[in-house]
Amino acid sequence: MLYKKEYFFLLLFFSFAICYGYAQEQKVADSLKIIYDRDTAEGLSKFKLLVNLSFNDVHDLKEGLRYAEELIRLSQKVGEDRYLSSGYFLKGTKERLLGNLGEAMAAFIKSAELAEKSRNLRSQGDAYEEIGNIYSDAKNHATAMSYYYKAVATLRQSHNFEDSISLASALANTGDEFVNIKNYDSALLYFNDSKIIFDKVDDLHGKTYVLGNIGMVYAKISKNELAEKNINEAIHILEQNEDYHPICDYLISMSGIYLNKGDETAALNYSLKSLSLAKNYKLKEQIRNADSLLYRLYEKVKNPEESFHYYKDYIVYRDSIDNREVSQKMSDLRFNYEVSRKQTEVNLLSKQKNLWRVLLIVSLIVLCIIIALVIKLLRNNRQKQIAYTLLGKEKNVTEQQRDQTNKALHELQLTQTQLIHRERMASLGELTAGIAHEIQNPLNFVNNFSDVNAELLDEAQKELQNGNVNEAASILNGIKENEQKINHHGKRAEAIVKGMMQHSRPSAGQTELTDINALASEYLKLSYHGLRAKDKSFNAATITNFDAGDPKINIAPQDIGRLLLNLYNNAFYAVKEKNASINSAQVASLHSSGQANSAGQPYAPTVSVTTKQSNNYLEIKVRDNGMGIPEKIIDKIFNPFFTTKPTGQGTGLGLSLSYDIVKAHGGTIESETKEGEFAEFIIHLPTSA
Repeated sequence: MLYKKEYFFLLLFFSFAICYGYAQEQKVADSLKIIYDRDTAEGLSKFKLLVNLSFNDVHDLKEGLRYAEELIRLSQKVGEDRYLSSGYFLKGTKERLLGNLGEAMAAFIKSAELAEKSRNLRSQGDAYEEIGNIYSDAKNHATAMSYYYKAVATLRQSHNFEDSISLASALANTGDEFVNIKNYDSALLYFNDSKIIFDKVDDLHGKTYVLGNIGMVYAKISKNELAEKNINEAIHILEQNEDYHPICDYLISMSGIYLNKGDETAALNYSLKSLSLAKNYKLKEQIRNADSLLYRLYEKVKNPEESFHYYKDYIVYRDSIDNREVSQKMSDLRFNYEVSRKQTEVNLLSKQKNLWRVLLIVSLIVLCIIIALVIKLLRNNRQKQIAYTLLGKEKNVTEQQRDQTNKALHELQLTQTQLIHRERMASLGELTAGIAHEIQNPLNFVNNFSDVNAELLDEAQKELQNGNVNEAASILNGIKENEQKINHHGKRAEAIVKGMMQHSRPSAGQTELTDINALASEYLKLSYHGLRAKDKSFNAATITNFDAGDPKINIAPQDIGRLLLNLYNNAFYAVKEKNASINSAQVASLHSSGQANSAGQPYAPTVSVTTKQSNNYLEIKVRDNGMGIPEKIIDKIFNPFFTTKPTGQGTGLGLSLSYDIVKAHGGTIESETKEGEFAEFIIHLPTSA
């Protein structure tokens, strides 16, 4: 999309400057250097001076890097973690501008670790976003997305108004990555969230950027009216500010919109206006794009002379830009190598930490088992001694002893039931191991295509050194296709891992004051788009009827989120199955009668969520208009391992775990259903501890 990295790089520096409250004018930087040379600053003033010097020294990057490294040395000496994190962040920005991507990556990772240690959410989120930017530039969209997610999640935890611009920046960057992978629905969600924040902080520049991107996404999915509305609003603001550079691209999008409408005249007018602005400001890429569209438009309206004129102009600018892009591609080869090398180092350290963590957990588990066995043996021995004593001394209380024996038998039965449950959980572990085995298949594809790409990169490098640009371009196209396959199989592995982790990751169980409406909305989006990622043809309406008072109660948000996710997944599965059943019936009717079955209203899959707060409890309802639950199994749905899904599609633990989570919070969960029409789950959670 338009100028993502340039705009948000400036935003990031702007937000960083707010944090420390320093001016950016060069004359201020010169004044600060005078103070620094006189060595009059002491204590925290010395740290602030180095931060400001490194930040403001934009003309001499190496000098700015020197100030950042001195800030790091001084912070390490006195143990000042806050300024140490700032020093590594500033070093990363300078190294990145100097083209030292490996050093930049290492600096940003160190900055994030230090910020996490000092609980500086803003600095931590900004560092994650910069790492994501580096991966995005390297076309590694999957890894870039993971760091953007980290940035968004971290910055959402901050309630400082000044951190809003950083959050809006991370949201918009995430939207850009979704556009890169052609997931336009998710892109719109993140762009709209970003726009809401820019409106709130009254950032007109950021709002304009997001408006234009939203319009261009709508244009890609052929929602022409919405595209035209957003792009026109962005153009209007840019014209008022005399910012004509991005207008050229917006005008080209408008031309495409009117071309889709069949209005060639309006399409020509927008393309000509874009070309005029681009030539006025000497924007080569925009001139090339306008010429390309114009020669095809004139060809469409049967004007060969004008078509040929603009085609010649297009060829001139295309060749000029292609020469530049060849140089850029050569630079990208080094870029990818540096990023890959640094990530390998980070992964190695992470594996070592994980190994020690696993060893510690295993040791604790073994210790707990030994202690439990010893306690059990001691308890059994003590009970036996008491029983023998009572038997020898109190023969006249046989009836009482029989009652005690029955009670002990009942406790033993409960213990046996618990052991059976544990055995079933062990079988779940075996199932998890089987799922992990399945992951090996997509990983083999990833490894094979990665090896092929390494060989192709060597061949492309040799062809470039020999001057065979066309052959090198052909090889790079092959690399791009392989990268798409790597991305595809990587997502397969990711989907398998996510499914496995839903029932394996532990919960801290700590409660905190949580906005139920926000939690319910976030997990509803997560569930819907997770299913959409697996089946692009699936669509369903989602309806939210949230309590207007924005209810907040003390809960364990991770556990309640897992509960909601289980209910949402079941609801979407139910409406999907019903939709497939109806479609199959219509096809069968068409084959048997020779005409479509038009009886009744068309089925619209719908999942709704309702929240309502009273004095004593909070009510959450999840309802779907799917297949419903048969009456004969309604009493079994909360039993562990009971499922109506086909083999391999469900383990039968979702509702069982949901039931346990609600009970752990002191609440209740009930179900109402009518077979073939709907199913509704009603949760009541106490509002006071």
